[in-house]
Amino acid sequence: MGATGVGPFENDDALDFLDDLEDSDPEARRERLESALGQVVRARDYIEAPVMSEAIAAAVIVSACDDPESVVGERNVPRWVDEDPLDIDERLEELATQALHRALRSEDNELWELWADGDGGEKFTARLTHYLDALGDES
Repeated sequence: MGATGVGPFENDDALDFLDDLEDSDPEARRERLESALGQVVRARDYIEAPVMSEAIAAAVIVSACDDPESVVGERNVPRWVDEDPLDIDERLEELATQALHRALRSEDNELWELWADGDGGEKFTARLTHYLDALGDES
C-alpha cells in the first residue's frame, strides 16, 4: 500500500527521493536537490505527480536545512537534515521557491489536480505556503 498525504514527505515518490538522498554524500545530495528543483522550474509542459513530489520534497529539505524550525511536526524528516545540514545559498533557496510556486499552479500540474480532485487542495496549498514563507518568499 502506498503512502499518501499532503505533507511533503508523505508519498512514495518523496520517500524514495529521501532514501536516495540518505544514501548520498553531501555534495551528491546538493546536486540531487538542484536537479529535482531545476527539472520543475525549467519545465514548460505538464508536470507529472512523481516529478512534482520530488521537487516539493527537495524544496522542503532546502527549507529545513536553512531553518530547522520550519519542519517541526513534519513526518519523515531525515536525521541528516538536523545532524549535517547542507549549506543553503540564495541560488538554492530561489530554486526551491520557484519550484513551490510551480507546484501551486493548477493548470499544468498533476499533483495539484490529484489533491484538488480529492478535496485536499486547501490543505496542499496551506502546506506549500508554509514553506514559501519559511524560505522568505514575499510574493
